Amino acid sequence: MKTSTRLAVIFIIALFTASSVQARAAGPERTNVYVECHCDDPVGRKFCGTFENAVSGSDEYTLASSSTSGYGIGVHFACVDMFKGINDPMAGHMSAVAVAFTIYSEKLPGEVFADTTVFRVGQNAGDEMSDKILDAVGQIAKLNASVLSKMAPASAAAKPSPAPKPKAQLSPEGEGELP
Repeated sequence: MKTSTRLAVIFIIALFTASSVQARAAGPERTNVYVECHCDDPVGRKFCGTFENAVSGSDEYTLASSSTSGYGIGVHFACVDMFKGINDPMAGHMSAVAVAFTIYSEKLPGEVFADTTVFRVGQNAGDEMSDKILDAVGQIAKLNASVLSKMAPASAAAKPSPAPKPKAQLSPEGEGELP
C-alpha cells in the first residue's frame, strides 16, 4: 500500500474514532435509578450492595438518593433468608428476593408500578443476578422512554441529578452494613 493511501486510512480511522468518542461523551443523559433495600439477611444485603455498586459503575445509570426529586426508575428489594428456621445449618447461603420496579417523578403524586418478580440468589451469585436486574432496568427504561422523556426538565443542565448514595461497604465474605 502506498504511503499516501496508508496516511489517508489512518486519518479516516482517527477521524471516526474522535467523532465516536465525542458522541459517547455527549451521549444521552443517564437514567436515575433509586434503589431501596429491605434485606436483613446477609446474602440479601450483599446482593443489594452489589446491585447498588453495579448501578454506580454503569455508564447508563446514576444512583439516585431519593425517589421524591427528579425522575427515574425505582428498584425496590425485599429479601428473606430461604433456610432460616427451616434448615438452620443452611441459613445464610441463599436469599429469596422480591423486586418491584417503578417509575418516579416529582411531577407525579407517587411512584407508578412498572413490574415485579421474585427470584433466588445464592451467596456467590450476586454479580450475575445484579447484571440481570440491571438488564431489566434497561428494558423498563426502553419501554417507558417516552414517559421518562416527558418528565425530563426543559434543560437537563438546569436541574442536576440527586446526589448518589454512598456505595455499600461489604467485606469479601458479604458481612457488613449498608449505609
